[in-house]
Amino acid sequence: MSTNNATENFQSTILHASIDNIIYLKKIRSNQNKIIPFISLGIGKLVFRSYSDFLDQDGNYYNYWEDGSIRDIPQVDSLSNSANFISRDYEYETSVSSDSVNYGLTYIPASIGFLWKFKNVFNAKIFFTYNQLFTDWIDNISDGINDKFISIGVAVSVYFSRDGANYKKDKKQFINIFENLDSDFDGIKDHDDQCQKTPKNVSILPTGCPIDSDFDGFPDFKDLEPNSKSILFIDDSGRSIKSYPGFEIELKFDTIIPIRVDDF
Repeated sequence: MSTNNATENFQSTILHASIDNIIYLKKIRSNQNKIIPFISLGIGKLVFRSYSDFLDQDGNYYNYWEDGSIRDIPQVDSLSNSANFISRDYEYETSVSSDSVNYGLTYIPASIGFLWKFKNVFNAKIFFTYNQLFTDWIDNISDGINDKFISIGVAVSVYFSRDGANYKKDKKQFINIFENLDSDFDGIKDHDDQCQKTPKNVSILPTGCPIDSDFDGFPDFKDLEPNSKSILFIDDSGRSIKSYPGFEIELKFDTIIPIRVDDF
C-alpha cells in the first residue's frame, strides 16, 4: 500500500496470514448452486516495512515550498531566489520504521465474496476484504486511530471432491462383490462355476457341476438309474432303454453323436 501526498508519501510492503471462518449463504454441496455468496471473519498476524521517498536521484533531500513545488534549496535559505525546480523520482528508499514503536501485529480481516463452481473441476473466488489493524504506524504517522486497509482478491483452486475417491472405492467393492459372487451357494465362485444353478445339498465336482456317476448326461440327483450299464440309449429319467421294464429293444446305428446336456 502507498500514498503520495507530498512529505507524507510512503509505501509499505505487507505480509500477512489469517485463519478465517467462512459462512456460505447457499448449500455448497448442491450441484444446482453454481455461484455461492459467502462472508468470512478471521484473525491473523502481519509484518510490514514502510518506506518514504525523501531523497532525489542524487541522494539530496527534497525541499517542499509553501506553493507546493519541490526545489533544490530550502525556502528559508538566503539563496532561495536561485532555487531550481525539481521533481520526485518515486523511489521509496528511506525506511520510516522505528524499533521503539509497538506496531501491534494482530489484525482482523472481514470479507464478502462469491464462490463459482465449474463442473466440479475447479472453483474460483472473488472477494472484497476489510482489514482492521491494531497499529497506527503502518505509514509511520500517528493520528491516534488504528490504520486499516482494503483489498480485493481472486483465488482459483482445483476442486477435490470425495466423489472421485468414493467412486473408486465403490467400484472396487462392486468388482469384489462379483468376483466373490456364488449364486447357487455351492462353494464355487460364479466365474469358475460351469453349472451356476446347482440345487442345494447336491454333491458337485470341482467345476461346480453335479456329479454324474455313469456319465449319461443326467446328474445323479435326477438320475433314476445313476449307474446305467448302457449310457447310449436312455430315457428322460436316465434309465437304460434296454432295461426299461416290459421292453426288449434291439438298436442298430452307424453314427453316435454325443450331446452335452446342460438342463438339470
